[in-house]
Amino acid sequence: MTQVTKYETPNKQKRASKLSLFDRMASTAYKIFGTQGKKIAKSSPEMREQILKSNMRITPEGLVSIALFATVLSVVGVVICVVLGLYLGIIYLYLAALAPPIVFVIVWNMPKASQGSRASAIDNELPMLIGFLGVLSGGGVSPVSTLKRISNMSKIFPASAKEAKRILIDIEVFGVDPITAFENAAKHMPNKPFAEFLYGYTTVLKVGGDVKNYVQNKLKETLDGRSSKVRRITDSVGTLAEAYLTVTAVMGITLFSLFQLEGIVSHSNSGLTSLYTFSYLVVPAISALFIFIIDGTQPKQPYFNKRPYYVFMACFPIGIALFLLPIPLPLSLHAALALGSINAIPMVVAFKQSRESSGLEKALPDFIRDVAEGRKIGLSPEGSIEQLASKNYGRLSKSIKTMGSQISWGLPIIKVISTFAASVDSWITMAIGTLMVEVVDVGGGTVSSFSDMADFTRKVNDLESEKRSALRSYVFVVYMAGIMLVLTTFMMVYFLSTPINTGPNSVPTPGLTIDPATVQGLLTASIFDGWVIGLVAGKMGGGSVADGFKHSFALVALSALMVAFSGVILGHSI
Repeated sequence: MTQVTKYETPNKQKRASKLSLFDRMASTAYKIFGTQGKKIAKSSPEMREQILKSNMRITPEGLVSIALFATVLSVVGVVICVVLGLYLGIIYLYLAALAPPIVFVIVWNMPKASQGSRASAIDNELPMLIGFLGVLSGGGVSPVSTLKRISNMSKIFPASAKEAKRILIDIEVFGVDPITAFENAAKHMPNKPFAEFLYGYTTVLKVGGDVKNYVQNKLKETLDGRSSKVRRITDSVGTLAEAYLTVTAVMGITLFSLFQLEGIVSHSNSGLTSLYTFSYLVVPAISALFIFIIDGTQPKQPYFNKRPYYVFMACFPIGIALFLLPIPLPLSLHAALALGSINAIPMVVAFKQSRESSGLEKALPDFIRDVAEGRKIGLSPEGSIEQLASKNYGRLSKSIKTMGSQISWGLPIIKVISTFAASVDSWITMAIGTLMVEVVDVGGGTVSSFSDMADFTRKVNDLESEKRSALRSYVFVVYMAGIMLVLTTFMMVYFLSTPINTGPNSVPTPGLTIDPATVQGLLTASIFDGWVIGLVAGKMGGGSVADGFKHSFALVALSALMVAFSGVILGHSI
């Protein structure tokens, strides 16, 4: 943390304007609680090590000062809440008294949370990073030059670029020798596999061993570990899917039945009010919680295109306007039309983007393998790509034809491949394209380099395919949750309104007269829940909420069809 002294330059205001909000808060907190912060920090010597392993750039004294400052601010809020509680007679406001210790504990443990974020970010890039290091080491690039190349790839390897810059600062600014800098980085690295890789890397450099062979072995070990992790994640997502099904479907069906029965039999709105609270507040809140938990368990790619989400937000006002228009439709079908309109365009955008990315990733290993085969018969990398421009590689064919045309115009191959890597939305394709640039730039595109890269690309693609296929089955489980909510409403309305025959000679007991508006309200709530559940299905099966746009649309469409044909199916007019 930078401390402000009385010997400030005239550019103080200019420098202060570049400080982040966190830095300004740290500076203010240290001015007020710096003395107390030093005393408390001395009693916790492990805090310095925790901060060094995190992404935070602050001293232990500064962090403790922020914790004390935030706690004092929360005390002010507690006093206000208590006064309001006494004045308004609201007992729940007294719970605000728990805020100060909670705030202090949260700020105190911020380094641990930051460590987890840093370790996770590195873990997502680790296979690609080690494969990249393997290619560069095979080309004879020095460790420092390797770090400089990685530090300039913040778009492809954002977390790894930060780590490379940290090591370079030690080497170029503080004059630490490269091996010691690598060891220091490993010591303060929260990601255990990467820390072990760095320790082994420095050992091989010290003894003058075969760096390329070491990196290849670690790459195989990393990919095997990632495959095992995919299986563990699949089991975790399966458990979460079962829990979500229990909460939304089993509990939802039970509550739907009880609240419907209470509201229909008593002809009051008490049960329906509880049902609407569950449908429009509880289910979305639980779904958001499950999406957050699943997001923490699934591996994420450093780059993804946010276009489907922007389109989704742009279509939201359209859906609201459509729902408010006086369209001569039952309320449930009107709501289904509005919800479907929100998802229709984003669904198409996300589907095209997903199909394009998966098509590129599927064809890329074959293309690189064919380039390696062309190198074996003596063709240059440029000649290999030109010869392959007429071959069918699915969705990759257009890009290869473009590269072949650009090479024929005389453009440098490095420029051609760089343009290709920058033009695609798939992170894996971008990373492999960047790797191809390094293969040509470092080693001239040797046969062994392209062969190694082809094998690596195939392994990465197989790993991604395994992950997608393993998670896809849980989508159908979530589908059943959405469909059962609508079916429950149908069945309850049908059986309550059907006359009851107690015997062959008995007079049938007339069924209950159910208000059509009540039925429409129930169906609208179940359709909305199906729409929300579809988003969770996408996160479970595809790894992103955008993939859930199509599932959400499908559930709404199925529900609307069930409502439209309910008279034919159940013999009852909704």
